[in-house]
Amino acid sequence: MAPPVASHPPPRRIALLLAVAVLAWLTPLAASAQTMDHDSAPGTHPEVVVHAFGSVDWASAGEPGEPNSFGLGQLALFMTSAINDRVSVLAEIVLEASAANTQVTTDLERLQLTYRLNDHLNLSAGRYHTGIGFYNAAFHHGSYFETTIGRPRVFAFEDEGGVLPVHEVGLSARGIVPRTGSALRYVAEVGNGRRWTDLDEHEGLDQNGAKSTNLGLALRPERWRGAEIGASFYRDDIPAAGDTTIKNDIVAAYAVYRTPAVELMAEWLRLSYRPETTGQRVDNHGGYVQASHAFGTLRPYYRYDRLDIDPATPLIGTFGSSETHVVGIRFDPAVWIGLKAQYERLSTTTVAGANGMHVQLVFVF
Repeated sequence: MAPPVASHPPPRRIALLLAVAVLAWLTPLAASAQTMDHDSAPGTHPEVVVHAFGSVDWASAGEPGEPNSFGLGQLALFMTSAINDRVSVLAEIVLEASAANTQVTTDLERLQLTYRLNDHLNLSAGRYHTGIGFYNAAFHHGSYFETTIGRPRVFAFEDEGGVLPVHEVGLSARGIVPRTGSALRYVAEVGNGRRWTDLDEHEGLDQNGAKSTNLGLALRPERWRGAEIGASFYRDDIPAAGDTTIKNDIVAAYAVYRTPAVELMAEWLRLSYRPETTGQRVDNHGGYVQASHAFGTLRPYYRYDRLDIDPATPLIGTFGSSETHVVGIRFDPAVWIGLKAQYERLSTTTVAGANGMHVQLVFVF
């Protein structure tokens, strides 16, 4: 599928449209809250549903001098609550600790308040996973739902050397495009953008007036259940040292087919960076192809994963390129328990043909 033509409305216009939508959202939301206050018995409050996703890993990197080791994966606490029939809250808190001690790092990965007007318009405010491509919005921090061990390199989390703005703080709108049945869906997002450099002490705030925007469309043909093709376009003006700005555009295109038995996924992304000082655009590319098939409780899988980074690229030029072949099998002995084992053939800018093994036990409670 060809990348979308970059003839999108200016970011300020998109931000204004979403702001108007949020104002329209607040009126019925306030009325809804007043109704709830009058109708609810004193002392009652919305119920919270909590699930936890954990994992234990063993890995051998296959690189000289790197020992094999056991490790703890993320413990993701996923919480949801329905405030009323239209308003809901979602929160995802991740705890990380080393295998040797109990020093825990806590990250609030997602926190969203969502108002559902109808199937055509769902408005959310807070911290979310950006709708760049498919994988980032389909798979979050609960590794149980991923077939393989680990995300594709291009979709790695920011604190793990990721090149994408995986998380954003801002506003988003999702829904079904009217008069398309349930086939065509959209996403529109306005956020602060990724904070690449600490230019000030205001942690968590945007460092300039420009806002990141992301627009995406996805087609789910009704006659082919499980199939989806889509594309998205993300842009932001990134502040850099010396009062300079780097224009960042990310084009993504994908095609997936997922049923309980079969999984076929392919994505391609182009990451472009253009410093205003030089006006020269530098393009980088990343993507993957993944396939798996379930045979009862067993699911063999394969992934080809590639990331090409131009060393001259601002901000991500030192991240390095990589090419990985992953062959593995997943075994689900019981509901909410999975065991994955995979072989990895990795080549990077500095290492050629490293052979690694990775085993992961995932569970939900």
